[in-house]
Amino acid sequence: MIKSKSKSKSKKKTKLDLKNGGILMEELIATFDGKTNPIRCFSSDEILKATDNFSESRIISSWGYFIWYTGVIEERPVSIKKWSSQNLSSFTEAYRDISVSSQMSGHRNALKLLGCCLEFDLPAIVCEYAEHGPLNRDGGISTGEALPWEVRLKIAKEIASSVSYLHTAFPETIIHRNINPTNIFVDEDWTAKLSDFWFCVAIPEGELYVQDDVKGVIGFVDPDYYWTMKVTEKVDIYSFGVVMLVLLSGRAAVFDGPGETPMSLNDHVGEVMEKGGFEEIVDREIWNVGDGGDLVKRRSQVEAFLRLALRCVRYKKEDPVSGMIEVAKELKFIEKFS
Repeated sequence: MIKSKSKSKSKKKTKLDLKNGGILMEELIATFDGKTNPIRCFSSDEILKATDNFSESRIISSWGYFIWYTGVIEERPVSIKKWSSQNLSSFTEAYRDISVSSQMSGHRNALKLLGCCLEFDLPAIVCEYAEHGPLNRDGGISTGEALPWEVRLKIAKEIASSVSYLHTAFPETIIHRNINPTNIFVDEDWTAKLSDFWFCVAIPEGELYVQDDVKGVIGFVDPDYYWTMKVTEKVDIYSFGVVMLVLLSGRAAVFDGPGETPMSLNDHVGEVMEKGGFEEIVDREIWNVGDGGDLVKRRSQVEAFLRLALRCVRYKKEDPVSGMIEVAKELKFIEKFS
């Protein structure tokens, strides 16, 4: 009787492996003409052992669509993503996450894909481990400690580089559509890693946009995209601009305003700018320059950072940026201010 159950379980694993493998290949062909970096396949037993059967004590972060766990495979710490099939609108999104992650793994500012497991109803994704985990909604880390300005600026610069690569490195422009702090992991050296590529969509060669349903997180969705459903590079530029404002202010994209009424960070920033100032926007911790710090240099960097963020979100629609490459170059310049 025990053998019979074991065989039945093994057959189910094999069927899932074949079905999920076929869907993954279809996604790779659709997105990258089948071209991909090697993707290692882990067994379900390896995943369950690494996470103590998906124990709550192993959870790094939890969202409606998936849960990130920490684990150890072959004496190497890893991050493992388990999908929730109940909330996922399209199962192909889980496979797109793998296909795009495999292509992005060569970039130092993308969370490196180590492999996946196809023996569950939806694939589990195995990635490198990032010691500080993902940022929280207000741009901080789980310990609650305030990030120094240099780290915030570094994170913005590195994620801009990652998004630029996503937009330009492949035959078709790929748009992330879900850039927000919780999709940015940070390792022990404070190197930022972009993750969660499941909402990605490719703009066909020769086209300026692709039309699709609105995807993303409230507060980070480009208003033009919301009303027209046209996906362009501006969708990611806008979201990235909001991320910059989150890093600068230490506030979530939607936070409790006066009377605990939900308020958009974008609206808050706009109101402050209309008054002709900007100090109210900036997290007070940013002005802590420490011994021997240069407050004049810090202020110049912060002002330039805010101006760039406002251009990304098209504040007053004046002087918008041309693309993520310009944003990445500008952030490198700001970092080198002397």
